[in-house]
Amino acid sequence: MTTKRITTGWRGFSTAKEAAYGSPATVDTLFNFEGPPTDIAPNQTATDENEITGYVDAAKHEVLNWKLDGAHRQRALPHNAAFFAALVLGQVTTDQPDNVNDPLAYRHWIERDLTSPAMKSVTLIEFDGVAQKRYPGIFGKSFKLTGQRNDFLKLEAEFGGMGKEEASAIARPAQVAESYLRYGDIDFSRGGSLSGSVAGGNLALGGSPASFKGALKSFEYAVNANPQTLYEMGDGSGFVTRVERGDRWTHALKAVFEMADDTHKTGLTAGTEYVLHIPVTGGVISGGSGNLNYAVELIFPKVVYREAAKDRDGHVVTVNADFQVLEDPTYGSVIVKVLNKQSEYLN
Repeated sequence: MTTKRITTGWRGFSTAKEAAYGSPATVDTLFNFEGPPTDIAPNQTATDENEITGYVDAAKHEVLNWKLDGAHRQRALPHNAAFFAALVLGQVTTDQPDNVNDPLAYRHWIERDLTSPAMKSVTLIEFDGVAQKRYPGIFGKSFKLTGQRNDFLKLEAEFGGMGKEEASAIARPAQVAESYLRYGDIDFSRGGSLSGSVAGGNLALGGSPASFKGALKSFEYAVNANPQTLYEMGDGSGFVTRVERGDRWTHALKAVFEMADDTHKTGLTAGTEYVLHIPVTGGVISGGSGNLNYAVELIFPKVVYREAAKDRDGHVVTVNADFQVLEDPTYGSVIVKVLNKQSEYLN
């Protein structure tokens, strides 16, 4: 026999949500990826080792139900950032900032879905170089963006599934034409104030926020929905039948800065509440006025420092900042704003 290679493999998702959990949606977008291929695994197994069977060792083994735990890693694009952020946070409001002069540009406001604990799901099809399989009932677990000097913006996402694997023969879907985001696209500001609203399409950062992009060495933001998978009574399929988010989302927001003064420590000791804004602005969106750019923006309406510990990188004095993401009564805890040419997510 000959070895099998994953170099010809591919991974595609449905950008539309499944009408009902586990009811496959049309897979229509392709993402490059790093790491292992997707696979299902037994969730609960049992043997008869605790029963008196007439045999010394266990004589039977059975799988009670199935699960899927997957991961997606690659350089960040506006498209993949919007997709995985939407899977984890759940609520997407899409509008067009200027449909007269930029009819191809869409703006997506991604927030926590507070209307229902039920998580939205999509469908995955993957060719691993050996066989092409379809995995319905895919839901988002966590989403992380990481940026550092002299590198690309990196995306990591963890997802789960109902545990069902089916043969598939669909053609490889198309890949969205976007450029990877990189360190030169990143800004990082602290302070200022928010005005407007997502619903009004006019949410804006005003005041006098301070930019730390020159001092910023790296940052990472991760959010976890802590989803719970349920195997309901009366369902003998062995697959997950319902997925709900946990009681709270878990946020982790950290950054490393070159230390220029004591402002980080002053904010920590005073318990100062800030608006934190991390805009990542890519190239111009073609087909319009040229005034709109591909972008991913992380907006945190209220954060405080949890830590602002001094450190060193060689002889350079640095600050390791750890922020507590808090709930703002008007704007919530996090808003991910994406501009690109995709008309909708999880519709």
